Amino acid sequence: MHISGTIAVVTGAASGLGLASVKALLDRGAHVAAMDLPGEPLDRLAELGPVTALATDVCSGDAMEASFQQIHEHLGIPRILVNCAGILGPARVFRTEPETGAVLPRGLDRFRRVIEVNLIGTFNTIRLFAAGLSDQRGEAGEDNGVIINTASVAAYEALSAQAAYGSSKAGVASMTLPLARELARFGIRVMSIAPGTFETGMYAVVPEHTRRTLIEDVPFPNRPGRPEEFAHMVIALVENGMMNGSVVRIDGAVRMREPSVPR
Repeated sequence: MHISGTIAVVTGAASGLGLASVKALLDRGAHVAAMDLPGEPLDRLAELGPVTALATDVCSGDAMEASFQQIHEHLGIPRILVNCAGILGPARVFRTEPETGAVLPRGLDRFRRVIEVNLIGTFNTIRLFAAGLSDQRGEAGEDNGVIINTASVAAYEALSAQAAYGSSKAGVASMTLPLARELARFGIRVMSIAPGTFETGMYAVVPEHTRRTLIEDVPFPNRPGRPEEFAHMVIALVENGMMNGSVVRIDGAVRMREPSVPR
């Protein structure tokens, strides 16, 4: 897959891992269709280079169909997809009433929203990207398209209150191989990256004692990952034609453990 001159789609493009991926793809000559929720961070992406900013919601079938229609009409058929849109969102099982001590089950809204964005949103983007490439096959054995999804080490070692996030990312990891097998006849490769703790907006909202434990547990390098390192992996997977159907951890060899709550 030659990146220069190629149209790439990046979701969650206005910040964090998505923004770093946009910059890395631009550096290698791609035209990037950058998708995110509306706002100033998305609007400013055009300052970086040949970027088409699309304000959209990955959870909406209609909105994403309209966005891909716009890409096809004004740019052409994209051959690279990098799915970075995602949210953290704690989803605990129950809560305790402070006045009575009664245990009450929590509502489903938070759990449903995390699954909707992280898992269904990823699949929503994939189905539209792949459909656009279905009649674009080139020579046998050549890359027709590449999909890079964002899983997480939480797919394997999620912490307390991460049932929603962990299961959403486990879903992304688990669908990597079946999607690669389904799309193989169209010359489309599918990979997922499972980052550990990275310096993103999600990391900033994690409690301090949890952040400290997460970083102390990283054998080497003993620090949070940098978005540019995630983007470097994106480029490597796009360019390496044998990378298909796997989930690649990028985590400094960490295996997450439950942080102890400070007294």
